[in-house]
Amino acid sequence: MNGLSVDVQSAGRIRLNAQFECADGEMVALVGPSGSGKTSILRAIAGLWTLPGLSGHIRVQGQAWLDSDRGVAIPPQKRRAGLVFQQYALFPHMSALANVALAAGPQWTPLDIQALLDRMGLHGLAERKPAQLSGGQQQRVALARALVRVMSHKAEAGGVLLLDEPFSAVDAPTRLALYRELAAIKQQVAVPMVLVTHDVSEARRLADRVVILDAGESLQTGEPAHVFASPRNARVAQLVGIQNHFQGRFHRHEPGWGRLQWSAGDAVGCCFKVVDKNRIADATPVTWVLNGEFVEVHPQEAVLNATDNVLPCAIEEILSLGETRLCSMRPQGLEGVLIRLQLPGQMVRRGAWQAGTIVQLAIAPQALHIMPLK
Repeated sequence: MNGLSVDVQSAGRIRLNAQFECADGEMVALVGPSGSGKTSILRAIAGLWTLPGLSGHIRVQGQAWLDSDRGVAIPPQKRRAGLVFQQYALFPHMSALANVALAAGPQWTPLDIQALLDRMGLHGLAERKPAQLSGGQQQRVALARALVRVMSHKAEAGGVLLLDEPFSAVDAPTRLALYRELAAIKQQVAVPMVLVTHDVSEARRLADRVVILDAGESLQTGEPAHVFASPRNARVAQLVGIQNHFQGRFHRHEPGWGRLQWSAGDAVGCCFKVVDKNRIADATPVTWVLNGEFVEVHPQEAVLNATDNVLPCAIEEILSLGETRLCSMRPQGLEGVLIRLQLPGQMVRRGAWQAGTIVQLAIAPQALHIMPLK
């Protein structure tokens, strides 16, 4: 296949059992906590990690960079992998142009490199050394250096671009500028791009697909909106930062529909209508998450759509965060349980809500995602 295909394992000091693919022109984000194997995977793709315990395959544009069954392990200097490190890793005694030229193939002339730097917003800065550049400018140089590794001067498809938390060390305005630069690069250069980040919001904003990693293992892969709204299990829900995560019991009801009985400790709460995907048996204990994007908040006296699940709640706390209000709500009949939602400030002001106000949550069936306990 074209693009990047990764299926690697390691049972040594660094444990890995990760599988994913990344098409040409696609960005895949590796998301997980510290120590989950994100950077180790990038190093394996680039050929910088060659421990004896590493096995499996890595293929780029149909070429085997690693195939342990056949004894293939191409050295890093022969892999067209452009790696952007978190701290840039520029040579301090060399100019921006010289740093980029060091990674360029023979087809790149100084004029070609100068033109690339100009396109990266570095016009007039080619002869400056890293200490004379801002953090954002250094990051652009690092991106340019990575790009010349993976493409020809004609911008033909080449290898793979690897980004190891490249935006964590720059300020917010520079980060937004680099996001735009990366979007432009995606349009111009049809190569697979793999982004390592621990920031779920950044992955959702930038990536076409995400790979959730934990202890070296890929737990779930898919489009960000799907993974974050429909985690495969409780561990994925925890890793992507879902706050509204509860337990209950699923019951079959009618074709295509089921009932979710909410439970918290010894207390049994309301029963929700949920979509039955025919994957969970009747009366099965489950864990479930509530996607706040499909929840509407209404005054206590409002008449709501009968197709929604209606849940009366008392507002426990409202915190202001810019134009957003972070609201904690206590469902009636379930002590010690809170639902946390982010609401637009104008909605809260319009309803004149405060702590103690009773409201109604209109919960669409698709807002509820149920999973087996294990």
